[in-house]
Amino acid sequence: MTTANHISLSELNSLIREAIEMNFLEEVWLVAEIAEMRIAGAGHCYLDLVEKKNERIVARMRANIWKLQYERIAAHFFVSTGSNIKKGMKVLFSVGINFHEQYGISLVVKNIDPNYSLGDLARQKKEILEQLAKEKLVNKNGLLTLEFVPKRVAVISSQTAAGYEDFMNQLTQNKDQYLFETTLFPTVMQGTEVEHSLVSNLSSIAVGNFDCVVIIRGGGASLDLAGFDNYNVGKTIANFPLPVLTGIGHERDETVADIVAHTKLKTPTAVADFLIGKMQDFEEYYKGLQEALIFFSREQLSRHKISIKQLVQETKLATQKTLFDQRVKLVEIKKSIPGFAKRFIRSEEQKSSSIINRLAVCKAEVTKIQKTKLVKLESHLVSVSTQAIKKEKHKFDLIHKTIELVHPDNVLKRGYAMIFKNGNVVTDKIKVKEGEEIEIKWRDGVKKSKILEK
Repeated sequence: MTTANHISLSELNSLIREAIEMNFLEEVWLVAEIAEMRIAGAGHCYLDLVEKKNERIVARMRANIWKLQYERIAAHFFVSTGSNIKKGMKVLFSVGINFHEQYGISLVVKNIDPNYSLGDLARQKKEILEQLAKEKLVNKNGLLTLEFVPKRVAVISSQTAAGYEDFMNQLTQNKDQYLFETTLFPTVMQGTEVEHSLVSNLSSIAVGNFDCVVIIRGGGASLDLAGFDNYNVGKTIANFPLPVLTGIGHERDETVADIVAHTKLKTPTAVADFLIGKMQDFEEYYKGLQEALIFFSREQLSRHKISIKQLVQETKLATQKTLFDQRVKLVEIKKSIPGFAKRFIRSEEQKSSSIINRLAVCKAEVTKIQKTKLVKLESHLVSVSTQAIKKEKHKFDLIHKTIELVHPDNVLKRGYAMIFKNGNVVTDKIKVKEGEEIEIKWRDGVKKSKILEK
């Protein structure tokens, strides 16, 4: 074979680039999972996209979103879904296909459809529920008997979550002053780690001494709750040996975890109210037993009235004899009462003084603790308010920056031009004909021209 039959690597890459550019003139809508995601210092977003079948990767490709596009896309995605773009999501992208002779093929993301991500979650949830139903697990945990008094409660939540704080406040500050023994198992409540963290903690709880398990999380976007729409999470809850109560999200939310749990409640606060209600039910049951016992006792007394009358007569005689004997003893006791009374009064005075001193110490300690809590609460409120303001300002700056970028004057400043025909902007070449006059507007002026050839 002669040298003339060979081509260089750069020539081959040029042919590949020309073939790609000829066959992919328009943008392509692509479905893929984000395997890796990195934001560079300049603000560009670099992605590693994959396609999986039975958890095995069958395709992989690099992609990037340039800074200005990423800011716009990320803001729109957050507004639509309530969640940020992140690793592990399955997303519908609009992409352009590029090929570089040195770096190979890559995708440039132009847009993302947030509705696909939400729809994909709904599809996965439906398939998971169908599989759990096929395995007869949907109602399995619900068939367990919840303790009449569920006092020992294992709590699966994040220690810093507002939902956990609401649950504990409601449970510990109930008006009837019922006491519960709660043990927190800190758990990841959002993202790809929810499955491992929750299943691991359930395994730890199973070997403990508890009456029930509660899984609580405050409200959030549908994508934020996706970790609870998981097959392994649902299967573990369904097969769990203790009743599982859930208070995940808002009233409108219903995850796979909610559906397979023993009892699904609207919110963390509603879970606390449910447990308090079980205590109230037991108290009512106990009061009913007490009233039944009183009734039974009265009935027994009525039946034995005759026997009692006989006993009264016998007792009367015995009492008279006893009274005589006791009178003799009382005379002796009367003589010793003054000394005994003085000793008793002195002892009680000492006890009272000791109690007063302890109360003063307790009052000072309680006051100090409450002041410390108030200082921490004030600091927390200031921090939360500051973060919220910063977050809203950041959103405003993104929107303002986007508006400035797409303003016609700024577009012209970047070297683009605008074509006008009869005062209207020309957006398509078919709208002008040969011989027609047009105006071309640059950043620094306007020039009239005539179409000579089309």
